[in-house]
Amino acid sequence: MRQVSLLARRAKGAVLNRESDDKLCAGMPGWPALLDASQMMSIPANPRHRPASRLHAMLLAVLLVLNACQLDPSPTQSTPPATPDIDATKRPSSTPHSQKAEASPSPTQPTSELGVEAEDLKDVVVSFWHPWEGSAEVLISKLAADFNRTNTWSIKVQAASQEGFDGLDENMRAALERNDPPGLVTTYVYQALGWMQGTSSGLLIKLEPYLTDPIWGFDVGEIEDFPPAFWQSDVVEGRRLGLPAGRSAQLLYYNVTWAKELGFESPPATPEQFKSQACAAARANTQDDNPDNDTTGGWIISTRYSTLLGWMEAFGGEILTATDQGYQFNTSSVNQAFTYLRGLFDTGCAWLAEEQSSEEQFAARRGLFAAGSLTGIPLQVKAFELAGNQDQWTVIPFPSPRGQPAIAAYGPSFVVLRSTPAQQLAAWLFVKWLTTPENQVQLALATGYFPVRNSSMELLAEAAADQPQWIAALDLVGYARPEPNLRSWNSVRWAVSDAGIQLFRYYFSSDQVPALTRLLQQTAADLRSTK
Repeated sequence: MRQVSLLARRAKGAVLNRESDDKLCAGMPGWPALLDASQMMSIPANPRHRPASRLHAMLLAVLLVLNACQLDPSPTQSTPPATPDIDATKRPSSTPHSQKAEASPSPTQPTSELGVEAEDLKDVVVSFWHPWEGSAEVLISKLAADFNRTNTWSIKVQAASQEGFDGLDENMRAALERNDPPGLVTTYVYQALGWMQGTSSGLLIKLEPYLTDPIWGFDVGEIEDFPPAFWQSDVVEGRRLGLPAGRSAQLLYYNVTWAKELGFESPPATPEQFKSQACAAARANTQDDNPDNDTTGGWIISTRYSTLLGWMEAFGGEILTATDQGYQFNTSSVNQAFTYLRGLFDTGCAWLAEEQSSEEQFAARRGLFAAGSLTGIPLQVKAFELAGNQDQWTVIPFPSPRGQPAIAAYGPSFVVLRSTPAQQLAAWLFVKWLTTPENQVQLALATGYFPVRNSSMELLAEAAADQPQWIAALDLVGYARPEPNLRSWNSVRWAVSDAGIQLFRYYFSSDQVPALTRLLQQTAADLRSTK
């Protein structure tokens, strides 16, 4: 019987638990919307199985004497000042139907290959499940009502919140047992892949035929309007299984005011510059007259998998193989990233915040840098307000020794489930309408996600002008790297977090990094083999 690593055992015990992860902040009780419900109404509609390891017991004993893995608790959340409405005169007009879809096919016109005529769509009902609550749920209901009222086919969308990704997962599995799933879902693609078992193996439909259809699909310009990192993240083993609904990202928060006081006029572009600034901040706190902040001041360590992915990718790590068939953690790039991070810790230039949230510590000048998410920006703004701190701060990518900075992007997608041809096309048409630039602006304001269209970002830059950190994040979209989209990632991600916890244990040393990444590699392979 094979020995089982602690990384594997804790991954086996993990549940989806999106509510405790900052990825599920959009529009939920834990996420302060950028726009309240009344303002959204004023915007025109137009416009977890942790695996067996083969490593021997001695390695486990040395490397994995870990406490139970716990996610950082979510701090109390509140709503930031609302963003102004968008001037409808500056937005392109949009209706939930296409002129080319209304035209009757003729010998000189393109014809659809989907086998569904426009009249087949009349009074078709689409059940749409999503995870959002609060103001985001209100907006989704409004958008569905707008689509129902204005689409020329009389399609009816019934939108229903499942109260988070965990609730969505639980309710989906129950619906599959009843053979009564919805026709459209907003979820992470790897989560949806977990539903494809047994009789549900063909649950997710490929979207390429809809995307490229000459009547009902996108044109080339529309496809090119999606940032590549967002667009490609829903393609699994050559099949497009989703269309981006919104994207968040893990990045670094940076105290500009304090950095300038320390003599640094610009954010760090390389790991060495990052270390220089972090160490200077640590020395400043050690040498001041406040003994309570000794041993703080550099980078406030985060062991979340999204943070670790950002560092790995900045160091050149390609987490999936070239064919997306497996994981690559035991590489020189990942080893270099882990060795660098451990070195920051060993020199006192990075530290673990255990008593207070990283938002509170960052606002108290106990860190020049902190890892945070796009959707967590309002929490950090609020923390500065509560601390009475007037420092200017911004967001930056993870610095790279290769001149290729990175931010780790992730987020839910629209996934069409197998039903009748007419219902599938009706769901696709609603998705296509939801991803129009003006609707994406509304979704971004309600959820805190990046919009998934470049043209939406241009509109949003004006609407969110009073959110400087959020606007700064828009400029980093070009550095986005998507997280893995394999079904096993739902468990492997927790093993990555466990490796991060191990990396900063007091008994760990830099010369053990290769053994740690080998163990992580084996753990990921074992988890994938069980999926």
